[in-house]
Amino acid sequence: MEDFSVAFRYAIQRECTLEWGVKRDCIDYNNLVFILKGKACYKIDDQELILRENQVLLIPAGSLREAHRLPEVPLTLQSFDFYSDQPLPALPQRVLTLDRLDFYLPLFQDFNRHWLTDKPLSRLHCKSVFYQILDELYQTAWAQQENPHVRQMKNYIESHLTQSITMEDLAWVSGLNVVYCGALFKQETGMSALRYWRTLQIRKAAQLLSEPDISVSEAAWQAGFDDLFYFSKLFKEIQGLSPKAYQRRHAGQRSSR
Repeated sequence: MEDFSVAFRYAIQRECTLEWGVKRDCIDYNNLVFILKGKACYKIDDQELILRENQVLLIPAGSLREAHRLPEVPLTLQSFDFYSDQPLPALPQRVLTLDRLDFYLPLFQDFNRHWLTDKPLSRLHCKSVFYQILDELYQTAWAQQENPHVRQMKNYIESHLTQSITMEDLAWVSGLNVVYCGALFKQETGMSALRYWRTLQIRKAAQLLSEPDISVSEAAWQAGFDDLFYFSKLFKEIQGLSPKAYQRRHAGQRSSR
C-alpha cells in the first residue's frame, strides 16, 4: 500500500440497541466497520450485505450507505469514520471474514482510550494504532488471496520464528523442491523466504524494544538472534534506526503520554 495520511471524523465501539440504524446518505469519508458480536444489515450503493461476528466492511468515500441491526442477537461493533488523502485500495472481498479478532481487540481498546482523552499527542497515538489496524487488515486480506504453498511457508516461518529455518524446511512443509519453493516465494512476495523470516524477527525485536525495562541483547535473544552485531546491523537496515536509538525514541514517546 502506498504511503497515505488519515484524519478522523469519528470513532466508536458501540453496543447497538434494537432502534440503532444509519440513515441512507452519501458519505464523504471512509467508514471501516468491525462486527464484534451479532449481525447487522448494511446497504451499500443499493447492494444489501449481512455482516456477522468477525466480519469487516470497508465503505469508501462517495458510497451511498444505510444500515440497521438485525433483531436475533445483540450487536456490538467498532466503527471508524476517517478521511484519507488518497483512495484506499479495495479489499479483495466486499465483506472480509477474519478467523478471530484477538489481534484487533487490544488495539481497539488502546485507540478508544486515547480517542476519548484530550492529552497532548492523543490523536497522533490514535493514528499510529489505526495504521497498525489497517496494515494487519490488508495483510490478512491479501494473504487469503495468495498462493497456498506460499501461505504454508509463511505459516511455518511465523510459528518457528525464533528457531533456525532453512530452505529445506520450507520445501518440506510446502511439498515443493528447494529451488522452486524459493523462486515461488520471491515471485509472490518480492523478497526471499529467509529475508521474510529475518524481517519478522526484527519486527518482534522492535516490539520488545518499545516496552520498558528490556535490554537490546535480551530483545535480540528473544527474537531468535545469537549474534548481537549482526542483529544490530540488520535492525538498522530494516527499521532505519539502531536498536538503541529505536529504544530511546519509544521511551520518549511513553514519557510524553
